[in-house]
Amino acid sequence: MAELAPALMILLLVILFPMIDIIYLSVGYCSGWYLNQMTTRACSISRPADWTTARDSMNTAWLNNGLAKFTGASIVKNDFKAPQTLAGGDEFDQFVEVNTQVMVNPFMSLGSVPFLSALNIDGLTKPVTFNYIDKRPMEETGKN
Repeated sequence: MAELAPALMILLLVILFPMIDIIYLSVGYCSGWYLNQMTTRACSISRPADWTTARDSMNTAWLNNGLAKFTGASIVKNDFKAPQTLAGGDEFDQFVEVNTQVMVNPFMSLGSVPFLSALNIDGLTKPVTFNYIDKRPMEETGKN
C-alpha cells in the first residue's frame, strides 16, 4: 500500500496530464489551421486591394470563435504575399499565399514541476507556436 502514492503521482505526471495536454494542443493546432484556411479562402475570392479587409474580418471572426476562446490561442502573424503567377502560366494563373502563426498556451502548464521546469518543453511548460502556409488559386484577379 505504500507504493500507491508514488505510483499515482507517476501515473498523473507522466501519463495523464501530458496526454490531456496533447489532446488540447491538437485542438489548438486545428483551430489555427482553420484560421489559415478561412483567410486563404477570403483572399482568393476577393480582389488584391481588398485582402487587408478580408484578413482583418477573418481574424475577428476567428477570435470570436469557440475554438479560439477554448484554446486561449492568439494570432502572432497572419500575412499574405502579393499575387504570384504560376510557373509557365499567364497573368490569369495567379495564386494567393497566406502565412499564419498562432500561439497556443498549454492546458496545464507543468512548468511548476521541479524537474520539468528546467527542460523548457514547447506545449508542456511554455506556449507553442504553430506555423501554417497555404496557397490557393485566385478566383478574382480584378482583370476579368
